Amino acid sequence: MPRYVFFLDADDIKTAISESVYAELLTSTSGVKKFDFETEASNHQDAQSKLKTHLQENTDALKEFSGSTGFSAVIESLLR
Repeated sequence: MPRYVFFLDADDIKTAISESVYAELLTSTSGVKKFDFETEASNHQDAQSKLKTHLQENTDALKEFSGSTGFSAVIESLLR
């Protein structure tokens, strides 16, 4: 299966096969940022689905962490 990389261009996410000419072009284009995520997938659609799952897992983990931190801050302020 090919390995896919992702790029953010303004409001659009672009998907490219890793080490392809298109990926190299996107890497050198100004205003385009590469995501720190790569995945193996059978096609572009599957790769984008895996990216969405990855981003959702990160968002959920951040919500859990910020909730725990917020709760700890409230308890600490009450103890002072």
